[in-house]
Amino acid sequence: MAGIYKVNIVESVDELKQLLCAQKGASDKERIHLLYLLKSEQASTVEAASVLLGRHRVTVQKWLRLYRNGGLAGLLSHKPRLGRSPSIPQWAQEALNKRLHQGDGFNSYGEICQWLKTELGIESPYKTVHQLVRYRLKASAKVARPVSTEQSEQQVEMYKKNLSENVAMLAWFAVSVLGLSGQVRFFCEDETRIGLKTISGRKITARGVKPKGKVQWQFRATYLYGVVEPATGEHFFYEFTHLNTDCFQVFLNLVAQQFGDSILILQLDQAGCHRAKRLRIPPNVILMFQPAHAPETNPIEQVWQYLKRGLRWTLPKNLDDLRRLMQDRLREMTRTAGLFHS
Repeated sequence: MAGIYKVNIVESVDELKQLLCAQKGASDKERIHLLYLLKSEQASTVEAASVLLGRHRVTVQKWLRLYRNGGLAGLLSHKPRLGRSPSIPQWAQEALNKRLHQGDGFNSYGEICQWLKTELGIESPYKTVHQLVRYRLKASAKVARPVSTEQSEQQVEMYKKNLSENVAMLAWFAVSVLGLSGQVRFFCEDETRIGLKTISGRKITARGVKPKGKVQWQFRATYLYGVVEPATGEHFFYEFTHLNTDCFQVFLNLVAQQFGDSILILQLDQAGCHRAKRLRIPPNVILMFQPAHAPETNPIEQVWQYLKRGLRWTLPKNLDDLRRLMQDRLREMTRTAGLFHS
């Protein structure tokens, strides 16, 4: 009679019940459940079993055929799903992932599509490329750090590689050749302009809500000069009205006095006011210039970023208000972030 199964189920009802509880995969549970229904006589035909399992009769018959030919091992065996070959093969995905780990990256997903076509000879839809890059390779669009076209990458790499050695050499020169005495300390120096013009930035809003922020277009500004010791976080800041040789000379003298019992090696950029011929370097200060057009080599740049991040969307009425905001932010950085030691 059609629909009546002809399979000898050798396992007992209790054994099937235990097997059913032991299965972790949904598909394996269904297959053992089929045997349990038939063995316990809750279903007497293939049709009845298919209704109870919510499966097509052909599927149930296929499972019974697997059991008849191979027992439990045959029933629970699964053929690997080959599926459709990916439009971007594995070797191309690896090449793309390597390219994504380079700092210059891509400007858009469309540019990635073009790169795949030009460099690897692979044409792939925009949607496929987006899903691969965004969700599988875990790459996403980020705000790029500007790099000057005049920067020498080779000089920057050499500077980073030899930094410790160069500092040690200058320390030896200060003590052995110049005859200076005191603890040798390495500081980073820089200046930043902070004005009344509103510093904008990102805001967090609900999906679909475009953020907005009030701005003011006042162009009065002040300059903050600073030194920070990366090893300890110890620092010294001073405000000036201008960025020029005269102000830098005053700042150098103040720094030399502040750390008068130490020999100071100052890393700084190659701005004109730092290299002026009329500049008089204090006896306990040695200047060490970083590569041109490479502000990222100076750790104090991160301090300026952190400082300005706390000033975003503030609306100081005048320079005195701005000074108070700057002082509050610096105190907060010292107290909560643990970046500095006074």
